[in-house]
Amino acid sequence: MSNDSDFNHRPEARKCVTLLLERFPHVRNFSLQLLERHETFRDLCEEYEACAEAADRLGRSTSDEALRREYSALRLRLESELLRYISEQASSDSER
Repeated sequence: MSNDSDFNHRPEARKCVTLLLERFPHVRNFSLQLLERHETFRDLCEEYEACAEAADRLGRSTSDEALRREYSALRLRLESELLRYISEQASSDSER
């Protein structure tokens, strides 16, 4: 698992943090902790970032409407997965 200094020096992680906190400011502190400590959460955030960028690009272009809808749906599923992960970890931490 990466330590905090590895996390802070990864450009893709910093970009992911920005995107995550723009979308979910209400879970800021806990999300930052998860990003620092959980590789699975970082991976999920990076997938979300890639999907969000693709969805934004498709939204600005005149490309296939079906593909835009598919990426939008994937983005929503990833958002749900991120929030589920945050909720599960918060519950797990509160039980300790």
